[in-house]
Formats: sequence, C-alpha cells, structure tokens
Amino acid sequence: MRFLLGLLLGVAVGLAAYLLLSPARKEEVRRRLQDMAGSQDATLLRPLRRAAEEAAAGARQAWQEAQRTARQAEQEMLQRYQRLRQTPRREQR
Repeated sequence: MRFLLGLLLGVAVGLAAYLLLSPARKEEVRRRLQDMAGSQDATLLRPLRRAAEEAAAGARQAWQEAQRTARQAEQEMLQRYQRLRQTPRREQR
C-alpha cells in the first residue's frame, strides 16, 4: 500500500514538474496563471493567499519556539555536565 501511495505521489510530482518546467508548456502555464490571477478569479485566491500567509507565520513561530527550546535544552545539559565534572568521583556512585 505504501508503495502504491509513493508511486502515485511520485507520478504527481513528476507531472507537475514536467508541466511547470517544460519549455513549450511553461509559457502557456504561466500565462494561464497570470490571467487567472488578474481576472475576477483573484477574489477566489485571496482566502488561499491569506491561509498560506497564516500557515507561514505559524511555521515561523513554531521554528522560533523550537530554536528557543533547543537552546534551553542545550544549556540544561551543559549545566548537568558541568555539575557532574565538579562532583568528586566517590560521590557519583
């Protein structure tokens, strides 16, 4: 089942890459996207754009929180290590 899912995903990514990167189709796809963005359909794209911006902001916030947590964990482990190094060997057992 995983194999089929991976295969389908690979085909979809390959098809998307082909459509966007092929020289003959690239201009046509770009033109269609620009026409769609410039037309009245742009109002349909606003909620998607807003959702994408919110998702990006959430990802940035999560990344910052992960970095903060990693720094805190690193400091805690360094403090533990330094305490163990300062403790005489007899007391460690």
